[in-house]
Amino acid sequence: MSLKVSSVSCYRSGYKIIDNISFELKTGQLALISGSNGSGKTSLLRMVAGFIPLSFGDISFNSKKEYRDEFFILGHNLAIKGDISPEEDIKFWSSYLGAGYINGVLERVGLGKLKKTPCKYLSQGQKQRLVIARLLSSNKSLWLLDEPSSSLDRDASIFLKEIINEHKNSGGSILVSSHIDFLGNADIKINLDNKNVSS
Repeated sequence: MSLKVSSVSCYRSGYKIIDNISFELKTGQLALISGSNGSGKTSLLRMVAGFIPLSFGDISFNSKKEYRDEFFILGHNLAIKGDISPEEDIKFWSSYLGAGYINGVLERVGLGKLKKTPCKYLSQGQKQRLVIARLLSSNKSLWLLDEPSSSLDRDASIFLKEIINEHKNSGGSILVSSHIDFLGNADIKINLDNKNVSS
């Protein structure tokens, strides 16, 4: 498994957001995109996901240019409908992503007692836990995570680290953006403030 980002640059409205970034993320690796607000962390993730066109460079996954069925992206827009329950949400997303419903996934993320409650009554942190349950249910090898620890309390952040490490150990790969290094074990570090990539 290999996500290859080669000499990627991106301009939007004539302004250079990403400048000549290259890295290769392999099986069982985690890459951390860091930088200050406005440095392009989300834009880089969205380029990898194919949501923003490249101005220059090339991105491929396992040598393929089209790989949308290979990843799950957790972004800022949680896309949670307020009138359905967490259980209904997970069943829908499991079906949509072509993955089987995992019994106990809501219990695992701490939402077992709320699985029949309309999502509009969940706190922001509980909604973030629901999206993490989607992640666990996705059965995708590549995870693209945009500030995944936002709105999470200390226990939920610890749990997020655990499932990220589990995914790595099972042969998955993770590209995560964060303004803080909450993981501490990145195989590749991409600092957009100083345009530096290290491993």
